[in-house]
Order: sequence, then structure tokens, then C-alpha cells
Amino acid sequence: MNKKVEIVKLTSGEISALWSTYMGDSIVVCVMTHFIETYTDPEILPILEETIHVAKKHMNEVEELFIKEKIAVPEAFKVEKHVVSKAPKLFSDMFYMQYLLQMCRVGISSHTTSFTISAREDVRKMYKDFIDEASQVYNDVVHLMQEKGTFVRMPLMNYPTEIDFIEKDKFLTGWFGRRRSLLGIEVAHLMINAVQNELGKATCAGFSQVAQEQEIRDYFLRGGHLCKHILNSIHDVLGESDVPISMSWDQSVTNSKVAPFSDQLMLFIIGVLSNLGMITYGTGLSVTMRRDISAMYANFIIKAGAYGEDGMDLMIERRWMEQPPQFTNRNQSANQD
Repeated sequence: MNKKVEIVKLTSGEISALWSTYMGDSIVVCVMTHFIETYTDPEILPILEETIHVAKKHMNEVEELFIKEKIAVPEAFKVEKHVVSKAPKLFSDMFYMQYLLQMCRVGISSHTTSFTISAREDVRKMYKDFIDEASQVYNDVVHLMQEKGTFVRMPLMNYPTEIDFIEKDKFLTGWFGRRRSLLGIEVAHLMINAVQNELGKATCAGFSQVAQEQEIRDYFLRGGHLCKHILNSIHDVLGESDVPISMSWDQSVTNSKVAPFSDQLMLFIIGVLSNLGMITYGTGLSVTMRRDISAMYANFIIKAGAYGEDGMDLMIERRWMEQPPQFTNRNQSANQD
């Protein structure tokens, strides 16, 4: 079995997944380094240390595999280059926990996707372990947040007590007149997107205070306004069905004017959040059964996509965007010969 694994080359999907994992975990190591330097609640330290340990372990395993396969290891984000040592605290401990919670959710989802697109046994085993480790951190974060009373649960609903079937096509409408009440699955995804935009709004607020370049600072301010717009739209839909609104984290940002991270890292983090937004909006769109909500999600995707593209342009202009793995351009190679 080992000999068979050695002669089977990695697929494009496996290389891309591993590359993305390495990049993502390098960001985690950078962010956790600042969090560990600035935390105030001793109860969160073990989880921060556990998270950075897991991220470094993942990076080491991917790097070893890349070296073995003679694949270039990404430069990614190095702590000594992108983290300002001993910088003042930019976010509160509550933000740290919320950030960890969302990071674990993203990790579990992305590792699961990577597992399902991988063919080689060693890569599948690697991602199975990554899923288990990310799940353990997630459980630890949820447990601590529940103990502290800061974990936001999904709204409660009455238990269905009988089987029923949809009889009218008005079930799908929502443009005019009285709209039907939200389905449980619709509320769940609206809440996920609300919490995610609360995180994005707080992150943009903090980064806009400390970014070195004015153009990048303005970009973060624009991101905060976009998150606020999306949050207001989601809250309006939830409010129509008397669903409790998620909490605000504006108080999670301190008054510090000193950047804990490089502009390059902060810009990349916001880009990741923009991409994540489009993914979660698309998932919400796929499960909603009201046309007005479908249109709302489609609008969110367009706006988040345009915002993310502008951020990528800023990175490309500054030569900050590392090239992901891609297929060889045969036409270009032929013209060079």
C-alpha cells in the first residue's frame, strides 16, 4: 500500500486544497500570536494555545508532503514579517472567542470539502485528522462561551407535532402582500450570516483604525458599511417574523491606533471574510423558499464579490497576492518555444 501511495501523484484538487490549508493556517498562527500576547482572561489562554499548536501542526504536515512531492512551499504569512510584537490590544477577549468560533466553523467546512475531493489515502487521512482537531477546538470554544454566557444559540421554535404538506404556491412568494413566516432552516442561515457580518463589521472597524495606508483604511471603512447594510437587511427579515436579533460586537474594538498586523495580512484577512460571505450567502440562497430572500442573497453575493475583487486589486497592485497553484498555459508555453 505504501509503495502504491508513493507513485500516485497528487491531483490538482489535492494540491490546491493543501496550498489553501497552508495559507489559512499561517494566518491563524499570526492572529493567535497577537491574541496570546494581549489576552486578559486567563480562561481563554489554553484554547488560544491549543489553536496555534494545531495550526502549526497542520502547516508542518503540509510542508513535509510538499517537500516530499517536490512542490514549492508557499511563502504564506510569517509571524516575524506580519505581526507587530507587543502591539497594544486591538480587540476584546469576547472578539477573540467569536473569531475562534467562526474560524473553527470555516476550518471544519473547508477540511471536509478537501477530504471529499482527495483521492490519495495519505491525504484523506491527513484531512480526517484535521477535521477531528478543528472539531475539538470548536467544542472547547463553545463549552467556554456557554460557561461565560456569550454563546449565541439559534432561536427556539415550537416543535412540529404533526405532518403537513404545502397546499398553495404562495409558499414561495414574498414580493408583495403578507409574507409567510420563516422556516427554521431559513432562520438558521439568516442567523449564521448575521453573526458572520457582525464579525466582519468589528474586524473592519478595528483594521480601519490602524491601517498604515489611507487607501487601505478607506477600503476597510467601506467593508464596515457593507456589513452594516447586510446586517440591517437580515434584521428586517428576521424582525418580520419576530425572530430575536443577534447581539452587536461594536464594543469589541479598543481605541488602539497601533497596527498589530501588516496591511498585507489585514487586507488578506478581509478578503477571506469576503469569500466566506459569498459562500454562506450561496448556501442560504440554496435552502430558502421565499423569492424575496433569494433575491436578497443574490444581491449580497454581487456586493460581496465586487468588494472582494477591489481588495484583490489592491493586493495585486502592491505585489502582495501569492499565486495559487494553476495549470500550465500550453498556448503560452508553445509561443515561448
